[in-house]
Amino acid sequence: MAMCWILLSFSLSVSCCFAADLSLEKELAALYKNTYLGDGTYYKKTPNGTCSYTPPSLPPTALSPHIKYLVALNKPQFHDAMTCGMCFRVHAEGKGAGLDPIEGDFNVFVKDMCPECLQGDLDLAEKGDGRWKILMQAVQCPVGNSYIEYLLQGSNVWYIKLQVRNARVPATEVRALQGEKWVKLKHTSDGFWEFSTGEKITTPISIHLRSFRGHDIYDIIPEIVNDVVIKSEKKIQFPLDVHLPFI
Repeated sequence: MAMCWILLSFSLSVSCCFAADLSLEKELAALYKNTYLGDGTYYKKTPNGTCSYTPPSLPPTALSPHIKYLVALNKPQFHDAMTCGMCFRVHAEGKGAGLDPIEGDFNVFVKDMCPECLQGDLDLAEKGDGRWKILMQAVQCPVGNSYIEYLLQGSNVWYIKLQVRNARVPATEVRALQGEKWVKLKHTSDGFWEFSTGEKITTPISIHLRSFRGHDIYDIIPEIVNDVVIKSEKKIQFPLDVHLPFI
């Protein structure tokens, strides 16, 4: 399997600070462009998390053999759940303190947020002990031949709360077609997109997804059914971007 990512030695100084006025797209792009030095820690396996991936309905990517751990990403780089479902490549050399060293090169899937973690930190959803130095960099998720999925929560003909799942890279804009108008959905802190126009929502719902790289794809939500994984009607996925690290 091809691997493309940038690895910096622990001997190098890694500093990636960004001005507050940078757009979300630039903030996300920086996660793929730069390598971040931080701490790797452990927290026990939990069935839920901030990203609302409730087992057994984890996205296929999270169960990929190329993903070693599910993790909680540090709050500064979590971007109000915009990084839910992203993948990171991690390099560790067992440097730190504790009983269970983190070492080697491996990939992780973001399912949660670590509120007390600092930039560059990851909290592994595994039983373990210690605080270990790591380098991390975002990579395009190993989606293989799988497609984007959706899940509705608490939705009805007046209100839609939609989770976009299993994307190769994050969607930073989601719109739904109602009548002849595209309605922009609002992103929530638990990893969903929601909208309510005050008018009855008609199905099927045509949706437009845009990635942080500006790739546009279109799909259809055939009906409003809550708490059930909905497969992509048009079998869509964001394209592999050769300018970003990938697995």
